[in-house]
Amino acid sequence: MSIVLERRLRGVHALLEMALRDERSRPRPSDLVVAGIKKKKLSIKDQLLALDRRTRATAR
Repeated sequence: MSIVLERRLRGVHALLEMALRDERSRPRPSDLVVAGIKKKKLSIKDQLLALDRRTRATAR
């Protein structure tokens, strides 16, 4: 289960990275959109770290 969740989170993170790149490449990127995407990316990174910690704790 955790492997599937990790892959899904990494996939969403990659999609958000592409969205961020697309927004920044616009002639006048929206600061609000960029901030929202960054916030979502950070949330996913936090979830991945928490998942990694749980996985390591149960492996002991």
